[in-house]
Amino acid sequence: MFIGHYSAAFAARAFKPAVPLWLLFVAVQLVDFIWAGLVIAGVEKFRIVPGFLEASPLDLYYMPYTHSLVGVVIWAVAAALLYGAMRKGEKKWVAALILGGAVLSHWFADLLVHAPDLPLIVGEPKFGFVLWRSLLWSQVAEMGLLLGGFWLYLRNTTPKGFLGRLSPWLFLGFLMAVQAYSHMGEVQAGAPSQPFAITALLAYSLIALAAWLVDRTRQDAVRR
Repeated sequence: MFIGHYSAAFAARAFKPAVPLWLLFVAVQLVDFIWAGLVIAGVEKFRIVPGFLEASPLDLYYMPYTHSLVGVVIWAVAAALLYGAMRKGEKKWVAALILGGAVLSHWFADLLVHAPDLPLIVGEPKFGFVLWRSLLWSQVAEMGLLLGGFWLYLRNTTPKGFLGRLSPWLFLGFLMAVQAYSHMGEVQAGAPSQPFAITALLAYSLIALAAWLVDRTRQDAVRR
């Protein structure tokens, strides 16, 4: 899953105390940030296999440190503890729990679309509901999740002027464009994995930067 992960970030921004949107965008993709780094280092591995699944050519056969359920729980707890230690305020540990939940959401979102390549710890059994078998239905699921989270974000924030009204919609269009682009073009069997991982790191970072810019044009809604 790609942009569907960001639904949890948009939704989590609605909780109080608020966690910055850009940080939530990093949190929901934290294990993929680490995954890309471990792929570049040669620790975790995958193969590019054209036609492997209709919506994904990635045979993600070895990623126990980032995409096992136990691994994701460890990363979520570590992120929550670090954020709680750094954040100030009376409810800082509530905010830390929100951030940790955003990290944890990654595994369950991936579970919907992946082939059975998500282990509990390492090796078998592995899990995945394989929605990536269908390009159409996997995209319907991702877009649906994203739009649901986006609606919650709009409902719980208000714009700071005209730019605040426009920027979320531009951001939504950007996310959809990136999603469409990720499915364009042909991939070569046996292509090296490191360039793909580097591109993924750049994409995740750019999207988080865009989330920071958008959130600067919004403010928490006042509930009566």
